[in-house]
Amino acid sequence: MSVMRVFTGQIKEYEKGFRSAIAKEETTATLMLTENGLTGDDQEMKRNHGGPDRALLQFSPSHYEWYKMRIPERSERFMPAAFGENLSIAGFDENNVHIGDIFSWGDTLIQVSQPRSPCYRLDIHLDWKGLALLMQQHARCGWLYRVLKTGPVSHSAPFTLQKRGSGISIREAMFILFGDETAPPLTDPGEWRRLLMAEGLSDSWRQTLTRRIETGEIEPWEKRLLGPDA
Repeated sequence: MSVMRVFTGQIKEYEKGFRSAIAKEETTATLMLTENGLTGDDQEMKRNHGGPDRALLQFSPSHYEWYKMRIPERSERFMPAAFGENLSIAGFDENNVHIGDIFSWGDTLIQVSQPRSPCYRLDIHLDWKGLALLMQQHARCGWLYRVLKTGPVSHSAPFTLQKRGSGISIREAMFILFGDETAPPLTDPGEWRRLLMAEGLSDSWRQTLTRRIETGEIEPWEKRLLGPDA
């Protein structure tokens, strides 16, 4: 079984004038997993960074080295917990995890709800302007879960795929919504509808896709990626 690492964090003040719980520390304690996440793990601005559809963030440990190579001047920062993740488990990444996948973690059940939509707070936290945009373009972003069954969990509890979801991987969902480094987001309403129909997709992504289908327009990302003054 792959080694699991679990991280939680408290809200702190940043010099740039915002509060965030993105800074996490590893824990080996047994924690309660509730509908809103792990006990002891705070979430600031729950409208964008928390709530039942975004109770947990998992991030692939294989990405740490990738970011070190892409941004060598900040390589010392790219380590477990650096990206605000709650879970780090080798063997899972954006290619083999799908929207709607259901995992058991101990006696609890969690369901993949959406990719992480990176924001400018990552840039500030890791002190590198453009990190959120780079993460979005390459879909090395992690993914979020809703909790279907609550209970006690720990780093040593078994973590197992119980049911495969929609067949739309996290990477494909990111490409449909945002494109990548070489291509703009897809403008095909058929692809938007296909992702919209994915069982388990979060309400926020459903709202975005529904709005696109109704208007034919792609929403602006500048403030999310670059900050409120963009």
